[in-house]
Amino acid sequence: MKYKYKRMLKTLFMMPYDIIESERKTQVLLFIPVGLVMCLITGCIIGFLAGDNFILFSLAFCLMIPGVVLVFYFWDRLDKKYRITPGRSAPLALVYQVIVIWLLCASPTFFFLMLIIGSTSGNIFFGLGGAVAVVYPIVGMFLRIKTFSDDSRIIGKKKVVLPDRKRPLRVPKAALPNISEVIETVEGPGFIPISYWIMAEALGVYTIGWGFSNINLYFSTGSPSLEAAVFAIVLGLLLQTLYLFPDKINKVVPIELKTKNGFLFMFVMAFVLFGISQFLIGFVVALTS
Repeated sequence: MKYKYKRMLKTLFMMPYDIIESERKTQVLLFIPVGLVMCLITGCIIGFLAGDNFILFSLAFCLMIPGVVLVFYFWDRLDKKYRITPGRSAPLALVYQVIVIWLLCASPTFFFLMLIIGSTSGNIFFGLGGAVAVVYPIVGMFLRIKTFSDDSRIIGKKKVVLPDRKRPLRVPKAALPNISEVIETVEGPGFIPISYWIMAEALGVYTIGWGFSNINLYFSTGSPSLEAAVFAIVLGLLLQTLYLFPDKINKVVPIELKTKNGFLFMFVMAFVLFGISQFLIGFVVALTS
């Protein structure tokens, strides 16, 4: 009996793929009260630091508990569909699919936290815009989870091989006769979900938040124009959408985005797009005022 209770408590700190389904149900039941206590403590700490109502922050963190419970409970089904269990060679590694799913579980918390920030700053509309900007990329990444998966780490390099050589030569196929083509695969960082989410979020928070804020200002003061506010929202969503389709962008840019240099390219592009977006918003504001 003593061993049984020790095993039950131990399951709380084990990864869901290391235990059987019946133990995972016990894990879920234990996680709910422990998770609520942790959310309360976190909410109190952040509420104290922010000088605001800790109840709202506690409630915000509690919103991720249902998602986490569902993931743990249906781990086998999710693993069958999305392959979320790490390989034996790297059991502590998180596969990209799991990161996307965890972000989805946390999206209600992110949404509510942005609303709290907007409310405490006296600009609830900016908070609403920020909430949309934070959650939209997460939903988009989940809908395109096959793109933001571990498979994106694999990079195919086309090579050609001369019949009388053992080593492959990187030469154009049309340059030499009687050449057979082979595919060599190498590994890169791929489309890292957290990083792409942060870049998309950074592009959207200010732009979309600005648009929502100025819709409120338009109805209260008449300035800036409604057209400019809507334009900022649409532009922000479009820029975020670009970062949800790195596989499509990869086909038109002269660099492999799955490599470290490709990631750096997308990182620098976020700054460039942000600058362009602010210029376009300022232009539309001047044009419609």
